[in-house]
Amino acid sequence: MAGKRTLLKNGIVMIVDESVADFPEHRGDERERGDRRQIQPAEPSYLPGTRAHHRMRSYLKWLARRQPCFIHLVRIAIFVVMAWIGGLKFVPYEAESIVPFVANSPVMKFFYAKPAPEYKQYMNKEGELVPKNREWHQENRTYVFADALGTVIIAIGILLLLGLFSPKLGFVGALLAVGMSFVTLSFLITTPEAWVSHFPYLAGGGRLVVKDLIMLSGALVCLSSSAQELLRSMDPRLPDGRGAGPDGAEPLARIPSRDHA
Repeated sequence: MAGKRTLLKNGIVMIVDESVADFPEHRGDERERGDRRQIQPAEPSYLPGTRAHHRMRSYLKWLARRQPCFIHLVRIAIFVVMAWIGGLKFVPYEAESIVPFVANSPVMKFFYAKPAPEYKQYMNKEGELVPKNREWHQENRTYVFADALGTVIIAIGILLLLGLFSPKLGFVGALLAVGMSFVTLSFLITTPEAWVSHFPYLAGGGRLVVKDLIMLSGALVCLSSSAQELLRSMDPRLPDGRGAGPDGAEPLARIPSRDHA
C-alpha cells in the first residue's frame, strides 16, 4: 500500500497514512508537511492473546456496572444479620451471653441493676437452665434490656433495608448501623472476656465482636450510597453516572441509583 504502513498498538491494528497532502495553509513549509500523519484505526485484530484480553475486559466492565446491585445486596445482607441477631435477643441464652459486654461498658452498664463482675457467678452455658441463675438475670434486668436491644437492632436493619426505596430512610438506618458498630467494637477495649490474655489473642466473644468491622464497612458503603441519592434529589443537575465514557461506552463505575437496581 503506497504511502501507508501498518502498526500494532495495544492489540489494535492501525493503518498509518504517511502520505502528505498539499495543505494550502502550510504550503511551502516542507518540515510541517513531512511531520503530518493521518492515523486510521482499523477493526480490532484478534491476534493470539488478544481475544482473551477483550473477553476479560468485557467481564470487568460487566462487574463494574453491577456496582449499584451489589450495594443493594449489602443492604439486604446487613438486614438479614440484624433481623436474625436481633430476634435471638428475645431468647434467654442469647440475652445472658451479652451480659459481660454490657456490664463492663461505660456507656451501657447503667441498664443493668447489678454491677460487674457479679455476673460471673451466674453465667449459664448456652442452652442450660439453672433456676438460680435465671432468677438473678431477671433481677438484673438482663432479659428486659435484651428485648429492648433486639427491637432496636431489628428496627435499624429495617430502616437500612428501606434504603432500597427511600434514600432518607436508608441514610438514617445506615447512620445508626455505623454508630452501633462503633459501640460494639468498643467492647474489645472494655470487656476482659474478649481476650484470652492480651493482644492479639482474642477469645470467642472477641472473635465475634471484631467481625463488626465488616458490618461497619458495609454500613459506611450504604451511607455513602444514600448520601449520593439525596444529593441528586436536591440538585438534579448533578451527574448520575449515566453519561458515556471516553470510548463512547457506558462508564465503568456509576453512582448507585434505585433506577439501576
